[in-house]
Amino acid sequence: MNNRKKKPTFSSSPYLRLTSAGLQMAGVITLSTYGGFYLDQRFKNDTPWCTILLGLVGVGLGLYLIIREVMEINKNDEE
Repeated sequence: MNNRKKKPTFSSSPYLRLTSAGLQMAGVITLSTYGGFYLDQRFKNDTPWCTILLGLVGVGLGLYLIIREVMEINKNDEE
């Protein structure tokens, strides 16, 4: 007889996981754009180059998060 307790497994739906990844994407874009805005204000730039650049970096990081999550969901579905 094996009296070991099994670890509870938590399998969330893919929709919930994609929703949280979407919220992470929004957060990353918001924080990076705010960081660029802060740098533009700090250095008194006439054109918002830091805001534009960091906003695009945030979009890229957000897309990376979404793609990574979708690939992980697909990998789990195949198993």
